[in-house]
Amino acid sequence: MTAPTMFVPSITVDQVIEALAALIQPFIGTTQIIRGQVNRVPPPNGSFVELTETFQSEIEYPRSWYDSPNQQRDIIGPKRIMIQADFYGPESGDWCSTIKSVFRTAYGVAQFPAGIAPLYTDEGHEAPLITGEQQYERRWVLSCALQFNPIVIVPLQSADTLKMHIVDDVQEVTS
Repeated sequence: MTAPTMFVPSITVDQVIEALAALIQPFIGTTQIIRGQVNRVPPPNGSFVELTETFQSEIEYPRSWYDSPNQQRDIIGPKRIMIQADFYGPESGDWCSTIKSVFRTAYGVAQFPAGIAPLYTDEGHEAPLITGEQQYERRWVLSCALQFNPIVIVPLQSADTLKMHIVDDVQEVTS
């Protein structure tokens, strides 16, 4: 987790996807992992894994606290994010099954940085893709739910010094 910067969340969706990719990579060797929904970029040739954010929601209402020395309010808003992992190629079924098995184990949880944690996966399913050449390409799909806890800092002015003037003699004004 990066140090919070004013108006910028401490954990971004890209960082969550990178953390999931880091969990997956050792189990697929040198196979490439790409980000889904990138315009005008063709998928790689051969086997690969594609990660796509499909859903994001708040887990609870945001909480905040005042940091008086820094004149700021820190806001934490825990979120659930669904990331679809599409495994392409002859090994796709094995990869899907392996990641599903590892995702919620102590090993899997330990692979994520602070502020990001795995919640659950679906069962995974085969969803073959028909290519432009009218050929079937093996694809297995696994939806992974993760929690991330971004902190956003906003400036907040407050008075840290109070000057008082005591008025002893108050005269009544009549009209």
